[in-house]
Amino acid sequence: MDNASAKRLSIIISDDLDRLIDELASDAGTSRTDIVRRALAVMKAFKQQKEKGRDHIGFVEDASKLDVEIVNVL
Repeated sequence: MDNASAKRLSIIISDDLDRLIDELASDAGTSRTDIVRRALAVMKAFKQQKEKGRDHIGFVEDASKLDVEIVNVL
């Protein structure tokens, strides 16, 4: 990321969310900031798909079968 165009964001989050961000960062071997960036990247991808009429996120073990579906993210 180009620091010249970078913006700082301060938010208030719950203790549970704070712990989750720490856990995700630790599991991924990355920073808390990177976890938030990744989460926003997922939301951006979902928004792009929703604009195409696809309003579900799915998880699969086998590409021919949907195992888990998440709806109403946005």
